[in-house]
Amino acid sequence: MMARLILLIIIFLGWVIFTLLLPFSLAVLACSTLFCLCVLVLLYPDKVLLHLLQARETIESEYPSAYRVARSQAHKFKISAPRIYSYSGFFHRALVLSAKNRLVFVVEKKVLEIANNEELEALFFALALQENQRITKQHTLGLVISAAVWVLPLKFLSFTHFNPKTSSWIIQYFIAPISNTFYKISVGSSLWIKFLKKLSTYKWEESRLKELNSKLEQPRLLDNYSKILTYRFYASHHPPAQQMILAIEAFGHPFDLIEQVSVGTAHA
Repeated sequence: MMARLILLIIIFLGWVIFTLLLPFSLAVLACSTLFCLCVLVLLYPDKVLLHLLQARETIESEYPSAYRVARSQAHKFKISAPRIYSYSGFFHRALVLSAKNRLVFVVEKKVLEIANNEELEALFFALALQENQRITKQHTLGLVISAAVWVLPLKFLSFTHFNPKTSSWIIQYFIAPISNTFYKISVGSSLWIKFLKKLSTYKWEESRLKELNSKLEQPRLLDNYSKILTYRFYASHHPPAQQMILAIEAFGHPFDLIEQVSVGTAHA
């Protein structure tokens, strides 16, 4: 609900700005385009995110154990069997995206390559549990709205001749804070803390997931300062498409909090 409210606010602000700055005919055209894009985001947020992550659908012959485990965990929670997508990223994330009747597990390639069967079972259990707890649609929509903040600025920076340091400062102190604010309002860390407390009641899965998390040896984005350092480094070393992937990975993720969340008291 909060994510949809944010989207309506963006449409309203866009209308006001374009009406004030542009001739009426151009303002109508621009706002109509904005409205169509917002409708696209509302109807197909999962497909938009898959495009931004440059993810591709895997085939079962490529990862047979992953598909077998994913179906098993989906059956355990009585949810539809997910499609599995992979992408090349920086932080080795695993996401579950949901919209309408579509369910997608998006896993960074290295995770699929190094995880053993038990770790895959725990990982897909956690993803299926998110769908079972009915948080995936909220997260998917909040994620795509927050990621959309990056699209136009990154396109603009790619066509300018700013030096890497200037681009890095723009990303650190303008784009990233606005995008992170949208994410905190629409999703926030409290959603993941609640989820991880639920996950902590499943001891075997939680311990396997922690083992996988430690094996990946990825940076933890626990605070704004660590995010700033991350953006500062990658903004000047990678093209816009990869910066977009980094931006999505840098939003709050349960992997960043799993060691900190205490044992919950939730009941299945």
